[in-house]
Amino acid sequence: MLRRPNFRSLRGRLFLALFLTAAVPTILLLVGGSLVLREVVMGTGSAGPWDEVAESGQELLGRILDDPEADPALRASAERHRGLLSESLRFSRIYAFLGDRVLLLLPLVAGGIFVFAAGLSLWSAKQVSRSLSRPVRDIVLWTESLGRGEPLPVQDPDREGREIREVRALRSGLRAMERELALARARDLREARHRSWTEMARRIAHDLKNPLTPMQMAARTAARSSDPAAAQAGQVLLEEIARLDELSRSFAQFGRPPEGPPSLVDLGELLVHLGRRIDPEGTQLRLHGAGSEVFVRGHPVALERVVRNLVANALDAQVLTGSGPEPDPVEIVLETSGDRVLLRVMDRGPGLPPGAADQIWEPEFTTKRRGTGLGLPLVRQVVEAHGGRVTARQREAGGAIFEVSLPMIHEPSGESAS
Repeated sequence: MLRRPNFRSLRGRLFLALFLTAAVPTILLLVGGSLVLREVVMGTGSAGPWDEVAESGQELLGRILDDPEADPALRASAERHRGLLSESLRFSRIYAFLGDRVLLLLPLVAGGIFVFAAGLSLWSAKQVSRSLSRPVRDIVLWTESLGRGEPLPVQDPDREGREIREVRALRSGLRAMERELALARARDLREARHRSWTEMARRIAHDLKNPLTPMQMAARTAARSSDPAAAQAGQVLLEEIARLDELSRSFAQFGRPPEGPPSLVDLGELLVHLGRRIDPEGTQLRLHGAGSEVFVRGHPVALERVVRNLVANALDAQVLTGSGPEPDPVEIVLETSGDRVLLRVMDRGPGLPPGAADQIWEPEFTTKRRGTGLGLPLVRQVVEAHGGRVTARQREAGGAIFEVSLPMIHEPSGESAS
């Protein structure tokens, strides 16, 4: 069953335009040709006038032949002309008969040709309009899918190879737009979550900080008590209050750029001093490249907090392995690559959680029982504020590697390093 085309759609309008383009000239040609042929047949095919001419000619020739005094040559010419006239009259009657039949069959033949031409035009217009409108329809559907945030369908490679170049370019552009929109949506979602976490962290920091001072004073009083039980309880409270104070500081720092103007920072010197404070005995850390002059521009306190956080996580991971009473030391490697400074913190712990290489940087993600989930997000925040990037990956033979990449600069003359 033929479906009625919708002339408001692109396919319907293409179909109508192509059909009229093919059918109208055919109709005009058939009508004009039929009229011309009819006039020609009617003007030349009637035997009536020729019969009258032939009859008068026969009468004239008969008088010549019946005249005994006629010249013999004239009689011979008249006899020959009579035969030619009879033959011409016979052909004229045949032509008139055929002309009458042509006039009778002309409408039927013209109608048949019109039906065939119209059917061929209809089929051709349908095929061409379908081939032209299908890619446009697909593009419209793709655009609607992009608007709804849905993934674009997988295109048949064979069909895509048969499409015209402009349509392929348009599809490729929509694919690129899909990827850009996905990245933009992910970025917007990450920024929205970051803003909400920043606001929540500031509120929590404010709510925590207010009661900590009187709690700390009361705990110190209890710790100095002569009662051993009260003194022990006071000491426990002081430790927990210190942890809460550190937690409050972490919440307050989240989402806030480092304070103060940047200065020149010698990362090699920073690692040496930090290593002495964290591991005075030199058994937990192994430094490579520390002490060499490698400069970056930034905030020394914030950068030290980054290294301290990564090292603390690595030391905690070493304890989780349970490989022995003395786990392998955490390795810290400082080196340069082109115009970048690379700082790697490597441990032999359990490694990154499966499938969580990207989630570890989110504020709510933590694998520690008493963790806040803000350590690594703060690390990334500080590193990106210094124009760098931080990545994490599994270490061969077990463990994890956290790598910080920062832009390296040379110490200007007259400028001191922090």
